[in-house]
Amino acid sequence: MRRILCTIQQGSLTSSQFRAAERALGESYRESLGTGYRTVVVWCEIPRGQSYTENKPSTMSWVLAETDDGLDPTRREHAMRAMSQAWNSITGAGPNDLMLALVDSALFSRYLDLNRARIRPAARPVFLLRTLTHLVASRLTRGHLAIAANHPGS
Repeated sequence: MRRILCTIQQGSLTSSQFRAAERALGESYRESLGTGYRTVVVWCEIPRGQSYTENKPSTMSWVLAETDDGLDPTRREHAMRAMSQAWNSITGAGPNDLMLALVDSALFSRYLDLNRARIRPAARPVFLLRTLTHLVASRLTRGHLAIAANHPGS
C-alpha cells in the first residue's frame, strides 16, 4: 500500500471532489507506476488564515506521495505530471496551486517517523488513539480519511 498525504485549504473541496481526487490520484499513480499498487489518501485541511503564499492567503495544496526507493527519474516525472494533471482536472487548481512530491519510501517513512518523534513518548499512545479515532470518524461521517485540524467540525 502506498500512502498519499494531501494538505489543502479548508473548504476548498466538496465531498464529491474529495472522492474524485482520491480516485484520480490513485488511478494516475497506478497507470504511471504499476497496477499492483493500492493507495490510501489522508487529508489535512488547513484552517483559513493560517497559511500564506507570497504574503497573501494561500490557495496552495500540497500532495506528498510515497514511491519505490530509487525510482527512475523519468518514471517519477511522468507519474508526477499525470498526478498533477489529475489533481488539477478535479480541483480546478491552476499550475501554481499545487506542490506535488513523489518521495522514496525510505524518506517518506523517515518523515513520518520524525513527525511522530516530536511527540513526548508518554503522550504517543493517546495521540495515536485520537488520530485513529478521528480517521475512522471522518471516513464514516465525511467519506474520506482526514486528520484532525484545529477548526470547528474537525
